[in-house]
Amino acid sequence: MRLYLDPSVLVKLFKSEPGSDTMVEMITAIDEGKGWAGFTSQWSALEVARALKKDGKPRELILLDLRELRRHRISFTQIRSDVLKVAEDVIVEHEIYASDALHAATFKSLEKPERLDAFLCDDAHFLKLGSILKTVTLDEVKFP
Repeated sequence: MRLYLDPSVLVKLFKSEPGSDTMVEMITAIDEGKGWAGFTSQWSALEVARALKKDGKPRELILLDLRELRRHRISFTQIRSDVLKVAEDVIVEHEIYASDALHAATFKSLEKPERLDAFLCDDAHFLKLGSILKTVTLDEVKFP
């Protein structure tokens, strides 16, 4: 399965919360190349860092977690001006935060060329984008 990984699921690698075990299993499958691939925006690292800081983690641990995140076989996509334009359109059309619009636009830019199956998230904001995103949650993911 080829998935866009929203920061709401990536942060589960570093915080113990519902779905963390599933996310660890998924990252292992991605790293081992077992038919799984993960994509996200470079912006995701900032959102993961913010979530960890908000959770009270110290600077040194956040930096270690970010290094670990980048060591996985996740493709981090650069933020391009065409993606920002699509994100602007998403904001104008939907009641959604700028960072969520950026992830939706990045997914749309990767969906066909990378043959993405879905947008994996644990964030209710994306339910508003059901008309433009095929979303799945961690409890819907099944491993062989």
